[in-house]
Amino acid sequence: MATEKVFFHVDIDAFFASVEQLDNPEYMGKPVIVGGQSERGVVSTCSYEARKFGVHSAMPILQARKLCPSGIFLRGRMDRYHEKSKEVMSIFKDFTPEIKQISVDEAFLNMTGMEKIFGTPKNSALLLKKTIKEETGLTVSVGCAQNKYIAKIASGRSKPDGLFIVKAGEEIDFMKSLPLKDVWGVGGKTRERLIAAGLTSVPQIFNSSEHLLQSILGNASGSFLFQAVRGELYDVFSDDVKSHSISTERTFEHDLFSHAEIDDVMFYLASELMYRIFDEKVKGKTVSVKIRYNDFTTVSVQSTGAVVNDTQDLFERARELFYKKFDNKTPIRLLGLCIMNIESDIPEAQTELFYSEKNVKKRKIEETMYTLTKKEGKNILKPARLLKKDKDGLE
Repeated sequence: MATEKVFFHVDIDAFFASVEQLDNPEYMGKPVIVGGQSERGVVSTCSYEARKFGVHSAMPILQARKLCPSGIFLRGRMDRYHEKSKEVMSIFKDFTPEIKQISVDEAFLNMTGMEKIFGTPKNSALLLKKTIKEETGLTVSVGCAQNKYIAKIASGRSKPDGLFIVKAGEEIDFMKSLPLKDVWGVGGKTRERLIAAGLTSVPQIFNSSEHLLQSILGNASGSFLFQAVRGELYDVFSDDVKSHSISTERTFEHDLFSHAEIDDVMFYLASELMYRIFDEKVKGKTVSVKIRYNDFTTVSVQSTGAVVNDTQDLFERARELFYKKFDNKTPIRLLGLCIMNIESDIPEAQTELFYSEKNVKKRKIEETMYTLTKKEGKNILKPARLLKKDKDGLE
């Protein structure tokens, strides 16, 4: 008899804002909004207190100030968030060797077979939550299911500091119980098309044929939704890269379309990725960009060149790839960035083959910058573009 699969999706609650409240106890219980500080800036994360005012991620800061004039508006500290993220991710390793980190604040844990050590999935999830709270001061929400797609949705059903378990055989009932807006991967435009066709609820969609859904949404989106409402999506979050790689991605509450917003997100993904590259003391040559549109069509593009030198180098290469693939018509639901063909400790002589003397110096400066930041726990130095984004963009 095959072992029943168990996956956790673990999401750190209001991560950036929670770190700020943790580091500044006077912010506890108050609306905290992290993001760019100028009128052109956007909200990165906000506390649950701020969400009560209608503030949400990717909202223009100007609008957030109007909705929540009493809010505490802060520039982000990506170095500090990475430090706390690493603390949480290291705890995961005590529970399972199979971890897939998909962003700075969320990861999938394959807990299959771990009941022999930790007991039932409920017991292991409660222990995981307790350990994270005690060791980091942060709370997490955990979704548990037989596949990653259901686990991802489940983690959002009891936020913050929640635990939601979908038992084997209950996937269809769980999906049918969801409001259409909570079906992961179904964005606003897709909902509009479904509603226009008379399909306003998950049970109605469940009772529709795959052919009908394809006629409304197109072949890819129709097939996706047909499987989604049955809880049968097993490969949405599967590893796309077989070789060793480091990746990050972000799913947006509200679809992105403007080039300025996309560039902001792309730069911060590049910054996050390079932090991990420097921290793990590795290098990579292949850059891959993943785009998921709001109709759930997913495309990716990659190229291999010289070893990625620094954040600006990664950003420029990723941006070039992105605009080669972006259809410029469809809003974006998810953006991902990956460095593939990772190698550890490339000898200095070999490095010189890839880098000019100027680039070697640039990389060493940025590595030193990240080392100092990590050691001191504050922004001692920053790349010029990051300083600009602190003022204007997504943090």
